[in-house]
Amino acid sequence: MLNVDLRGKKLLLIGGINTTADLVDLAHRNGVLLGVADYNRGTLLKSLADFAHDISVYDEDAVVKLVEEEGYDGVISAFNERLGPVTRRIAERIGKWAPLTVEQLKMSTNKKYFKHTCEQYGVPVPKEYRIDSLEAIRNTDIVYPVIIKPVDSSSSVGVTPCRNAEELEAGYKNAVAHSKSGDAIVEQYLPFDEINVTYIAQNGDIQLAAIHDRYFNTEQKSATKAPDLYIYPSRYTDLYLEKYDQLVINMLKGIGVQNGSLFLQAIVHEGQVYFYEAGMRLNGCKTYQILEYENDYNTLEHLMQLALTGSMGERVQFSPKFGRWYATLNVLGEPGATIAEIRGEKALNTYPWLIHIAKRYKPGDTIPADSAGTLVQDTTRIHVVADTKEELMRRIEKVNELYQLLDPNGRNIILKPHDTAEVLRGLDYEL
Repeated sequence: MLNVDLRGKKLLLIGGINTTADLVDLAHRNGVLLGVADYNRGTLLKSLADFAHDISVYDEDAVVKLVEEEGYDGVISAFNERLGPVTRRIAERIGKWAPLTVEQLKMSTNKKYFKHTCEQYGVPVPKEYRIDSLEAIRNTDIVYPVIIKPVDSSSSVGVTPCRNAEELEAGYKNAVAHSKSGDAIVEQYLPFDEINVTYIAQNGDIQLAAIHDRYFNTEQKSATKAPDLYIYPSRYTDLYLEKYDQLVINMLKGIGVQNGSLFLQAIVHEGQVYFYEAGMRLNGCKTYQILEYENDYNTLEHLMQLALTGSMGERVQFSPKFGRWYATLNVLGEPGATIAEIRGEKALNTYPWLIHIAKRYKPGDTIPADSAGTLVQDTTRIHVVADTKEELMRRIEKVNELYQLLDPNGRNIILKPHDTAEVLRGLDYEL
């Protein structure tokens, strides 16, 4: 709970996806009334919130009018890149606050802008090939393999690794089709270890708060691989702190970041880190819930404070060298399968080491058939904590044993999880 009195204030959430449902609890424990605005009717989040407004949030004039008529004291968004600029513009128009400027938000809405900003500040990135047409592919000296992505998509949609020109031409068509701007970026393909780094800015003071390693499902046959397990702290924490942390902080300060939470994804290979994407928002894997457990600081709650008061609150000292082990299980469902029943949630909630369960889908939902290898097939995210890495593996096994997604025929449609014995062998470091 925050140490500032917000009782009676009204906050409007811009965009109401189910994974933001914990904002309701955070608002209510601080006495804040929460409204939800989007065009989806009858959603779970709207049923939990104090107020529900069926309105397109892209109609900014209508949202501003709603805020003024209903007496909202601030606006907030959470996990959607495209809603960040909308929320910022609305906040400016009503004289309130949002964490990042529209220009800064381009770091996550345009991959080329992100990459070129990194280059400007000496932050290492994969080699890029300037490709803007099929003809350019044929006339450019490209060293394969490469990976092509829409410049403005998320969740790995439209992303294709390519081993030759023929695959790159097909990948280019796919990427452009999934790009709002019709643009794509081609980079050196580095299929090695991956990390995710979380930064928190508090009134211009920027700190590295967490680093986790990303493990990918390799059982599924798909062009890209979806992550199904995150481990905190990362095996690369010391390397990152020594060589890259200050470079990134200098970049974030250079573009003027003052308040907010953001993350960067990077590849680690032979002692070198290559940054390939930024999210100028909360991470969808909800690192803030782990930070609350580790540091008693819930970032979403402090972003709520910012939206209502203009301040992130008192400075907190973070360290990515955690005192305990944490895991996030990304429960990948079979593409095209329908969820008839979810089992094990009630049993898991009886364990004190369970931090949180966040579900994307509910019974009756069908996992999109074209979601293989993307985060869209991530049905559930489950956080657990342990004092030792061996204990962490046992708790992961318990989650895998209890949590089930059943189709109408009673078949468990969760993809095969990681072998915990293999994961444990790779955790050759101590806290």
